[in-house]
Amino acid sequence: MSVTITINGRRVVAHEGQTILEAARSAGIPIPTLCHHPDLSNVGACRMCVVSVKGTRGLQTACTTPVSEGMVVETESEEAREARIFTLTMLLTDHPNDCMTCEVNGECELQDLVYDYGVAWPEHSGERHTYQVDPDPNPFLFIDRNKCILCGRCIRA
Repeated sequence: MSVTITINGRRVVAHEGQTILEAARSAGIPIPTLCHHPDLSNVGACRMCVVSVKGTRGLQTACTTPVSEGMVVETESEEAREARIFTLTMLLTDHPNDCMTCEVNGECELQDLVYDYGVAWPEHSGERHTYQVDPDPNPFLFIDRNKCILCGRCIRA
């Protein structure tokens, strides 16, 4: 069964049971994410996909909120943009500032979102958390917990 929703003023036909994120992406409407992966369960951990939904209190995570008939969604409301900028700023406060030498430079979802939202590296005086690089003896995985953004993908995989 299909439902009709409105995203950013555009009428979108979605399937019942789809999330706002799935409906938006199927219509070519981008919503940023860090924790979402199509092969994993949706948890809304990163909070980057927050959207404003008319008639609801506060922001909703697009990856976990199912569509409903007549739903009106705004993906780039001022409140959603401010929340994303805050989230990115908090992630950067404990993230190594080594993008230029990082092996995923240019193919980093966090880096892309930081540029898209114009977030500057925060000035702070405390020490960041530091972890031993790859303390896991598993020969098939390399883990650098210093670059963890708490998305939960590695745990859910």
